[in-house]
Amino acid sequence: MFLFRARFWLFLGKVFLLAFVAQLALLQVPEILYDLRPREPVAVSGPDDLDPERLRGTIFASVQGSPDFGQAFVYRRYGLSSTYFQLEGYGPRLVIRTHEPVTEEWEQVGRFLGKLQPFERQPFSSKIREIYRERMGVEIPPGAFWLALDDVPRPSGWQFGGVAFSAVLWVLLFYLFFLRRRRAGRSRGPALRVRQETRFFR
Repeated sequence: MFLFRARFWLFLGKVFLLAFVAQLALLQVPEILYDLRPREPVAVSGPDDLDPERLRGTIFASVQGSPDFGQAFVYRRYGLSSTYFQLEGYGPRLVIRTHEPVTEEWEQVGRFLGKLQPFERQPFSSKIREIYRERMGVEIPPGAFWLALDDVPRPSGWQFGGVAFSAVLWVLLFYLFFLRRRRAGRSRGPALRVRQETRFFR
């Protein structure tokens, strides 16, 4: 019984490790697809252009508008500080995130470049939604967007290398966990039968 439990937990550990390595590779795929897009941004000149049917998936966009820091806040997670703010006229339908310090000079900016996605796709979206609701009394509506400022499509060799390394590691682990013993068992089979037959004739 104890041996069965040990094998069971060992099997679960192997499956978990394979799933973890696969997840590392899959997380990079959307970023790679975005970085391979054309570097010509989609123009968003006003709130009416924020149409979920028109802006599907992840888009490199240029959003026109004046910043509104009346409900801005800084969110810190894992040692990284991010400032969230909105644009005048867009309301909670568009939330902008930047890792750069916000200064008074930002009030003169009229166009913002970055990665535009549905609000739910951003990291910690439920927490950001909760902050707006509890601190600002603002409810993020369905179909809202968020803009990762200055996230410009730019292919990176590190990303391609990371995906390739994860794929090779997954194949190697799968072979070591599940295929190696089977091949070893098959190769031992004929030799074992030959030994048994020679003993029988003796």
